Amino acid sequence: MMKQTLALIVLGIISTGLFSCRHSRQISRVSFPVADSSKHIENNNSADSASAAAATAYNKELLAGIRNNYISFNTFSAKLKIDFETESKQMSGINANMRMQKDSLIWISVSAPIIGEVARVVITPDSLKAVDKFHKKVYLRALKDAKDILNIPFDFRTLQDMIIGNPIYLTDSIYQVVKTPAVISFTCDSTFFTSIFNVFADDYGLQQSKVMDKDETHKRSIELTYGEYKSQGKIKFATRRRVFVEEKSYTKVNMDFNKVDFDQPVTFPFTVPSGYSKE
Repeated sequence: MMKQTLALIVLGIISTGLFSCRHSRQISRVSFPVADSSKHIENNNSADSASAAAATAYNKELLAGIRNNYISFNTFSAKLKIDFETESKQMSGINANMRMQKDSLIWISVSAPIIGEVARVVITPDSLKAVDKFHKKVYLRALKDAKDILNIPFDFRTLQDMIIGNPIYLTDSIYQVVKTPAVISFTCDSTFFTSIFNVFADDYGLQQSKVMDKDETHKRSIELTYGEYKSQGKIKFATRRRVFVEEKSYTKVNMDFNKVDFDQPVTFPFTVPSGYSKE
């Protein structure tokens, strides 16, 4: 179960398959893409040079607007509540604390009601360390060798962006742009993935994204929905996240941030109790 937990951490979510399940409400999946189809304009490749130039200019404007919303920070800390559902189990009321030092370290602590802390994880650009307090185990990996735990290709920066709420796998190679009064949808490609994005038409804020593996043998995808944006200075942070992960089975997660701080002093305590087995 610890491997499942860490895989979900990499997807920007925390689960605690480390302890027995409690009954919880079912998590509804938001359909993707969400768009107002009452009126739309498609911005596709055109043989007409003037139309093509206008489309290229618009695409650049779109990307600039999205990137203008990127959250820049030195340190980040958050407290959140998590509900978790798979085909075989449901859990609710999970507590998580996250702390980050930009481009350096991600620290996560997961607690269960009554039980208390059940897992603590530290991820750096080079390493992953995790303590499973429920089973008294510690996991130590070089990040490049952590595929047995994580099971997806990623890097530290992608995970950092996923947690903070910046778009992941956004590239300049965008196409299939559809504009509506409320939402702009488009597709882009990266080395391993094809990604679909919905952004709000008024401020280019993220509404949804879907990342799909190009390797059809995996058939993996993750859908991220963002909502309940709150402003903290110049930063707009999505305090409600919905995640749907699908491969051979599915995982649904609700994440509700109830406290978020930027650029405040943070610490990253991590110790391995004596007697824990290493894996």
